[in-house]
Amino acid sequence: MGKVSVVIPVYNGEKFIKQAVESVLDQNYKNTQIVIVNDCSTDKTEEVVFKNFKDLINKKIVYHKNEKNMERVYSRNKGVKLSDGEFIFFLDHDDLWKKNYVETVVPYLEENDIVYSFPRTFIDEEGKIIRKSKKSIQSLEKVIFSGLIGYPSASAFKKSSFPFYKQEYLMREDWEIFLRSYISGLKIKVLDDDLILMREHQDRTSRNIGFYKATMKVYLDYKDAVHEEYRADFMFHVGEVSLRYGDILGGWKLIIRSILTNPKIIKDKRKIFSILKRGFRIDRALRFFNTN
Repeated sequence: MGKVSVVIPVYNGEKFIKQAVESVLDQNYKNTQIVIVNDCSTDKTEEVVFKNFKDLINKKIVYHKNEKNMERVYSRNKGVKLSDGEFIFFLDHDDLWKKNYVETVVPYLEENDIVYSFPRTFIDEEGKIIRKSKKSIQSLEKVIFSGLIGYPSASAFKKSSFPFYKQEYLMREDWEIFLRSYISGLKIKVLDDDLILMREHQDRTSRNIGFYKATMKVYLDYKDAVHEEYRADFMFHVGEVSLRYGDILGGWKLIIRSILTNPKIIKDKRKIFSILKRGFRIDRALRFFNTN
């Protein structure tokens, strides 16, 4: 099996970076290289890395520090450019993998350009399991166009066809890369193997208003490229995000258009619960109105 390069972008990750690196070193699959891209952290991230892995720097581990904070899109792409593996895996500094993750995914990368391992397990800051996702996987297209895909820690690529993340979609670049890859014809495989441990905490970007703005940019740039069969799923997802951030009017417009396009979409109980939960939050609507 080919060499795997694991790119770990990190910004102010002193609390979790050691666990992330150890998660890679503990993999059953040993033909690996770790590329740490420190995005000009202002905490003790660098100190933690060198204290714990000094003997591996410039051997098993490539360490690079950006001269200034460049954000995660640049850092991930930089990590790929610094890597020498046949396959590229990404691991956010606050997430973890089960020991058999890489060895499970690599065989599928022989036949595909991208392999996505659907995350099921979510942990807290202390590493305790807080929830298990029960979302259903109906088809590759449904997963992609419904926005159920994107976590970099669950994404692996064949380096020879890696499409690179795009800065203009920052905060939804991890979804956009799958949309672009699918539309351009790259082969994508989704595995439901529950081998990723996603950490939830206050600093995750899905809580940031920039997430909503980036989602809208993806929608505007891709709405005409989405096949008619999956347009309703695409609009519904963007509508859900809009409602979550308080854009009640825009969100409901997209939800209604989605239902008119494909009435069967409301047979999904999860979707009904989502719009009932988010579609009438006047407090969020007022906050959205006051900040935009």
